[in-house]
Amino acid sequence: MGMKRANGTGSVYKIKHKSLRKPYKAVLTIGWTDDGKRIRKTLGYFEKSKDALNALAEYQFNPDKYNNQHITFADAWDWMIDEKKRNGVDIIKGRYDSIKKKLTPIWHLPMQQIKLAHLQAIFDSYSHLGRSSHESLLKAINGTFKEAIKNDVINKNYASMITITAKEKSTIHKPFTEDEIALLWQYTDIKLVKMLLIYIYTGMRPTELFEVKLSNVFLKERYLIGGIKTVAGINRVIPIAKCIMPFIEELYTLASFKRSDTLIPLGYIPQRFDRQLSSLCKKLNISEHKRHDTRHTFITMSSNVGIDEYIIKTIVGHTHNGNITREVYIHKSREQLINAVDKLPIYRLSHGRATQTK
Repeated sequence: MGMKRANGTGSVYKIKHKSLRKPYKAVLTIGWTDDGKRIRKTLGYFEKSKDALNALAEYQFNPDKYNNQHITFADAWDWMIDEKKRNGVDIIKGRYDSIKKKLTPIWHLPMQQIKLAHLQAIFDSYSHLGRSSHESLLKAINGTFKEAIKNDVINKNYASMITITAKEKSTIHKPFTEDEIALLWQYTDIKLVKMLLIYIYTGMRPTELFEVKLSNVFLKERYLIGGIKTVAGINRVIPIAKCIMPFIEELYTLASFKRSDTLIPLGYIPQRFDRQLSSLCKKLNISEHKRHDTRHTFITMSSNVGIDEYIIKTIVGHTHNGNITREVYIHKSREQLINAVDKLPIYRLSHGRATQTK
């Protein structure tokens, strides 16, 4: 027997023929068929009668909560991805596919059932990841919850309450020493060594070289167009030092033969070559290095040989903060950038020590 309420405000029924943890059923009439039969909607099952009554009362003020109760996290995620694309965000670079794999526990859950505990459990399970990985994950979840709120599926953003416990990984980078660079020049028959030397003499970020379009490589003029991440870094002129021209020409020929759109053909070398780099360091008996160390090596070498700071920042794609006059009015030509990188020393081993060669 249903608990009597005012007409049109629904009823609460207790299921008695079987034992249920939530025996109270909230039902209301939402219309009538052509032959006069009620069209009824079940709002859900509840542990206590007052919870069911509260659901009926809430429906009068917020019916969308119940109309959208089957919208899952996956549905809201798709809304978020669509919104990113409309705003010109590169989904591939945003690594949303890899982030999605971490969200399996809530992927098919209705948004209205996802609470803070569900989200916090995901972050706690990935506590071994660095803070930047956690921040990327949080950004994606937060965007998903915001889209669900915009579409009246939920009214509370639990993503804003998540606690990130991951610590920032050390960002201290260690440039290659002169002796180590000299040693690399002795092993240029190794693909990875060629790549390292290209990085060391261009200052490119680890991912930037892999994204350089073949059409943006100008061998005769000795420069390429590339760069990512910042306004100052995107689509910048990157000069090619004379000493690494043979490596660039070799890659260009190989890419052309394989009809690759990019300078680095697919499969030439892994884009994330951390494991291979670690093995190489052990093989050559040099200190452990990370991919990003090559960029710091370029900046260190450039500074050591007296290359102008403005030119260094221009080549590596750093913003020229702090000097409005220099930032707005000074523009360095390609020739000046090329001449600058040609000043970078080539080291050779002589009697076990690095010496510069002309």
